[in-house]
Parts: sequence; structure tokens; C-alpha cells
Amino acid sequence: MNKKFLFDNPDAWGSDPANAAALLAGVLDSAMDAIITVDEQQRIVLFNRAAEEVFGWPRQAVLLQPLEKLIPRRFHPGHAEHVKRYGSTGVTSRRMGGRSVVYGLRASGEEFPLEVSISHSDTSEGKLFTAIVRDISEMERLAREQAESHARLQESQRRLLKAQRLGRIGYYQADRSTGLMWWCDESYDVLGVDRSVFDSSYDGFLRLIHPADRAVFHAACDAAVQAGLAMDIEFRVVPSVGEVRWIHLLGQTDGDGASGLRKRRTGMIQEITAHKLAELPTARSAELLERTGALAKVGGWEVDPETMAPYWSEEIYRICEMDAPTDLALEKLAGFYAPEAQPVIRTAFMAALEEGAPWDLDLPMVTARGRRIWVRTQGRALLLDGKVVRIIGALQDITEIKAAENELRLSNQELETFSYTVSHDLRSPLSTIHGFSHLLAKQLGKHADEKAQHYLSRIQAGAMQMGQLIEGLLSLSQMLRMQLLREPVDLSTLARNSMDARRAFEPERQVTLHIESGLMANGDERLLRVVMENLLGNAWKFSGQRAQAAISVGQTSDAAGEAVFFVRDNGAGFDMAYVDKLFEPFQRLHGVSEFPGTGIGLATVRRVIGRHGGRIWAESSPGTGACFFFTLPAESAGQQA
Repeated sequence: MNKKFLFDNPDAWGSDPANAAALLAGVLDSAMDAIITVDEQQRIVLFNRAAEEVFGWPRQAVLLQPLEKLIPRRFHPGHAEHVKRYGSTGVTSRRMGGRSVVYGLRASGEEFPLEVSISHSDTSEGKLFTAIVRDISEMERLAREQAESHARLQESQRRLLKAQRLGRIGYYQADRSTGLMWWCDESYDVLGVDRSVFDSSYDGFLRLIHPADRAVFHAACDAAVQAGLAMDIEFRVVPSVGEVRWIHLLGQTDGDGASGLRKRRTGMIQEITAHKLAELPTARSAELLERTGALAKVGGWEVDPETMAPYWSEEIYRICEMDAPTDLALEKLAGFYAPEAQPVIRTAFMAALEEGAPWDLDLPMVTARGRRIWVRTQGRALLLDGKVVRIIGALQDITEIKAAENELRLSNQELETFSYTVSHDLRSPLSTIHGFSHLLAKQLGKHADEKAQHYLSRIQAGAMQMGQLIEGLLSLSQMLRMQLLREPVDLSTLARNSMDARRAFEPERQVTLHIESGLMANGDERLLRVVMENLLGNAWKFSGQRAQAAISVGQTSDAAGEAVFFVRDNGAGFDMAYVDKLFEPFQRLHGVSEFPGTGIGLATVRRVIGRHGGRIWAESSPGTGACFFFTLPAESAGQQA
């Protein structure tokens, strides 16, 4: 063409080429699609404005350039041959690519998909090939997104069906105006029915429901439909084959009927048989716990430390004598405590809130009806990573217990007074018996026969034993009345002093003695001396028949880490079947002729340990010795045992 363009070709555009060219140029530049024309050498001779926008090249940069400038390099081989072959087929136009995607190359180097229609025409200077090009990138993107959405939808449907099967969930739709119901496939498995014989109408479904639940379900369904409310109900169904099943049904109104009543409802059903069966023991346990709390007059509570919102069990309201459960704020409950007790409970609660400290207190309360009662209040903090996340506790009405304790305390005081008085008053006549028996024995002298001497010795021995019993009773009574003092006490020293005195009195005894050093306790030294004297006295006495006795005093700890003191010997021991009698007054597990004593010592020891807030127990077996264990809390209010 000698660099002549299509617009300069008079043979192509009729008798008035100037007008035709101008008209064609306007059409081409206003076209929405890219239009590109190439000659037989595949040089670009026409490139409209839309082509500039699609490919990103200005017209001057591509005219007379090879068409391959607009084609990705991977498609260059064979492209010219395809065009040439197309020109020789005699077909004047066709769509390129067929089922495959045709790609173009932008000036930026980006490949993009094209939709191309190509035609050719013969001119005086050879064949011209014209392509109408449409950028289908957006169409391809939308197609991909549609395919991906379809794939995601299919996956969601697959997962939903799987969740239905795993969760035993079905869906339904009901039309109350016609009585018809539609059920999904999973619904039949949930209900346990054969879909081929199941009457899927509302009446058929109603007949499937357990007779005891049928009327309630029907009434609830009618009420929900008429009010247009959601339905949420649990009931039982009775399949023709198999066990009774529990069903949870949810339903929601879809629309209004001609009468103004809601007719259509959709929803879901789920089998909850296993859940309901597991729920029954829990419900029974909760009911049993509530009844037990009511019998024991114990209520439970908890407080959220973030919001200070409390929760109280119903027994709390009964203890406070409130007519019905209402919103009971934390401060209102604190207000039920007697005025003198309110600072105590508030201090205890703040210590739990700030430091996690527990409390266990007996405090007076004044109920809503003005009655003064006693309660035992307990509380402790629940910690997570060192932070208080909950405070829980219990409240028990102990008014009757306090009254009984008071009566018992008065009775014990009267009994102690009587015991002390009787023991003290018996001393005088007993001394008289003992003194005159000695005088009578002296008076008779050698004139008394053997029988008279035996009688006199029995009288003297009995008087002596009674004197020891009286001394024991007085000692036991004194243990209860003495004011308890608290101070550090060296039990090791007390033990050594006791054993030194016994060795001095019986130097011929062969005893291996081991006393740990530094056995420190907190308590009353006078009373703890009585403890060590009695325990070591028993160890010395009951190991007396051993050729080589062994006595040890030491310290260990229990499972909770509390310090435990012990006194151990290798003496006669005792049968653990009778251990309950061991610490009772006048109870003896050995005969007086074998091992003398009054049976008061261990009872006294138990009273002393009890007043210190500790515990005492023993372990033994006949012939292997005995070990007595006791605890002495470092800080414990003295109490009477």
C-alpha cells in the first residue's frame, strides 16, 4: 500500500472517498468495541479509539506495527498461519477462539481475555483483515466469582446436611389452613418414622406425639399461631417401632391468612433424647440439694466481683424470712446482720474480694420480720491466675444449734461445779477413813490375825485408790476452768524434764529415749505440761515389762501439711477396736493389777488438746506399742472439749 491507510483507498469506499472516509472514521471512533484492521503482512493499518483504551497503546504507536505487538508471546507461533489459512477458506467472517479463550496483551504487559469477531475483504492492494475486539475480563471475573459462589454454596449445603445428620435436626413447614406439612428428609429420621407410611399432615403429626404431651402441644401451637409468636417447646413422640423420643421444636410465623390469623409456619425439630436422659439425674440432684438445704437451713450464694451482682438460692430468702424471692442486692443482705455484726461481715467480704481470704463466722441477724437469729456465714474466693473471679459462700440458720449449745454449756458448768464440789467434799471423809484405818492397824498391832490384817490392807488400798480418783476428777475439772494462756512452749524441754524425773525415781529401768530438739508449739505451758506428763507417764508405765524399753517424742505432718506431734513407745499396746473408749474418763483397756492407774489421764489430755483447738488420736496393736498423735494449731481460739 506504500504507507497508504484504509481511509486513503478510494476503491474501498465508493465514488466519494473523502466523504466515505470521514463518515467511517466517525463511526469507528465512536464504536464501543475495539476495531483493528491488518493487511496481509499482519501490519496494523486501523486502530480505533476503543482499541486504544482496551490495549493501552496510542494509535501512532501501533500503526504499521506487527499485530504480534498486541498478542502474548506464547501465542505468536502459528498465529499468522491461522490468519492466512482463514483468508483462503472463502469464509468472509467468523468468531475467533471457538471454545478456547483468546488473549490480548496490553501496553503494560498484562494479558487479558478477549472475545473476537474477524472478517476479511479483498482490495486492489490485497486482503484486509478486520477484527472487532471486546475485553471480557470483567465477564470472566464475574463468571469465576459465580463459579466460586456456587462451589461455596454447594459446600455449605454439604456441611449443613452433615450438621443436620450429626445434630439430628430436621426442618418443616406447616399450613394450618390446609393442615398440610412439608418435612425435609432428615426430619423422618429425627421422628423415627417411615416416610412411605407416615401421615405427614398436622393431624398425623399430632397423633405421633405422646398422649401425655399432645394436648399441651396443640394448645401451645394454637396460641402461638394466633398471637404470631415464635414457638419453642419440648415434647415426646412415640414412633411405631423403637423407644420414645424427646423432640425440641422451634417455629416462626411466615405470613397472615385471609382471616387475619397466622397460618403458615416454618421451623426446625431436633431429637434431644440423650440430652433429656442426661438432664434427669442433674435435675434430681438439684432438687435433692434444694430439699437438703431446706432441711439443714443452709442457703448458697455467689457474687461477681466485677459487677457485684449477687445470686442467692431460695433458702437464703427463707432464712431472712422474706415473703417471696425478689431482687436482693448485696447491701440489702448485709443489712440483715445485727448492727454489731455488720462491720465484721463487711470486713470479711472485703478481705475475700481484695486478698482472697476465706471466712467462717457465727453472727447474729435480724430477719425481715424482726426476729433475731444466729447464722453461720462462710465465704471464699475463686481465683484464676491470681485474680478473684467469683466469691461463693453459704448461710446457715444455727439459731436452734446455738440454743442447744448454750443449754449444754450451762449443763456442763453445773456438772463441773457438782463434780468439783463432790470431789472436794469427799476428801475429808476419805482422809478420815484412811487415817483411822492406819490407827486401827497400829492399835491391833501383832494381835490382829491374818484375816483382820487383810481387811485393813484392803480398806487402806481402796481409800488410796479413791483418793487418786478424786485427785483425777479435781484435775480434770481444773483443766476446764483454767484461763487459757497463749505463748510459745518448748515441748522438747517439757518432755526431757518429765523423763528425767522418772529416771531418777526408777534408775534401774533400761529405757532408750529419743526426744527431738526444737519441738515448739503455741499454747498454755501449764496445761501442755499436763499433756506431756500424762502421755510420757503412760509410755513409761506400759513399756515397764520390756527388757529394753524405747520411747520417742517427735514431730511429723499430716496430708494437709499441718504439724503433728507424737509420743511413741514399744510397750503393751492395745486393740484398735476399743480406741473410742481410750479418751473417756475411767475407761481402761488394761487391768489395775497389770498396770495401775485411774483412767483419768487420757481424758484430761483430750480436754487440754481440745481447748487449744487441736486433735488427738492413737494408733496401736497389742504387743507392739502405741503412738499418740496430737496437733496444736498456731493460732486458734481456745475451745472447750
